[in-house]
Amino acid sequence: MGHRRATLVRTGRRVAGLETDLAALYARARELYPEGFPAEETVTLEKLYAHASYAFVAALRAAIAAELGLPPAWMPLDLFQAYGCGAIALHDDRFRFPGVYFVIVVVHSGRLGVVDRTGRAMRHEVGEILLLDPYRKHALVPEGRTAREHPYERTHGLVTDPDGQFVFLDFDVKRSLLRSRFLLAADGRK
Repeated sequence: MGHRRATLVRTGRRVAGLETDLAALYARARELYPEGFPAEETVTLEKLYAHASYAFVAALRAAIAAELGLPPAWMPLDLFQAYGCGAIALHDDRFRFPGVYFVIVVVHSGRLGVVDRTGRAMRHEVGEILLLDPYRKHALVPEGRTAREHPYERTHGLVTDPDGQFVFLDFDVKRSLLRSRFLLAADGRK
């Protein structure tokens, strides 16, 4: 039987006990970026790093590791990043992020969901842990839509409506360490 790799793994897990911190981080991101976040582009929220303490990032990493059964060392603290965006059409990030998978914690999803080529978007919960393969095509589209149903927003306009904003935290993990989490049997079973 052949195997294929998943693009997105919705782990069904959430970081416990950090919901208040994540909500405060989103509120701070809105204050720091009142102009909003661009559609069709993920931007690093540089100003937000001053509001994500070392203790918070270490606690986040520990919570992810506990929920997923991963060694914390697989998620180096210096590879922690914060991002914001609006909806994004089908794309991959192979060249910008070689050699890694993304371990994502959702800070705010609005009414958006990450999908692969065929999936239908479902909104993500605050604190939800996602695994994403940047080598494979994925999109961030309004709930209920597929990537093909999402029209590309040519202006890359700034999104100020919270329902259209997506903010997430990320640790990049070496592909060799997480590869098994992305392997699916050809019939779609994990």
